[in-house]
Amino acid sequence: MSSWRELAAALADELVRLDKLRSPEWIAAVRAVPRHELVPVHYRYDEATGSWTRYPTSDDLPLVYSNTALFVLPGGHSSTSMPGLMTRMLESLDLHDGQGVLEIGTGTGYNAGLLAHRLGDRHVTSVDIETDLVDLARRRLAQIGYAPTLVAADGVTGHEASAPYHRIIVT
Repeated sequence: MSSWRELAAALADELVRLDKLRSPEWIAAVRAVPRHELVPVHYRYDEATGSWTRYPTSDDLPLVYSNTALFVLPGGHSSTSMPGLMTRMLESLDLHDGQGVLEIGTGTGYNAGLLAHRLGDRHVTSVDIETDLVDLARRRLAQIGYAPTLVAADGVTGHEASAPYHRIIVT
């Protein structure tokens, strides 16, 4: 079985092949940020039974490190986006060292982790209206060595304490 690092490297390579990822900085981020630590469980819908089943991501690391969106809550209303979509959005920000970014929609924290890896914690602020999601993301990011500013707030107001921002991304 492959390690998460091997799978993350393979994901980065796949995204490069698909032309979803180009820059060395973002390739390094995809290789370095352990998606499975930020998405420890996911859900799949079984049409035959009409029910959602919970799966530990550690049981299916190849799926977690594929260009696949994962449902993070039952019901199909909360997911972590396809990594290829995320990297296209991140690269389109045209971020440079020292620039600050506001992410609206913390979710699992994976995107904030990619941003923190690329820019450094102090340049990343992420807000989400769901306090529980922000708390989970903060804890999980800290466990893997990242500490961006995460705030439970309505994204429409941003987070003035960390302003000004060079870029804003809505996920």
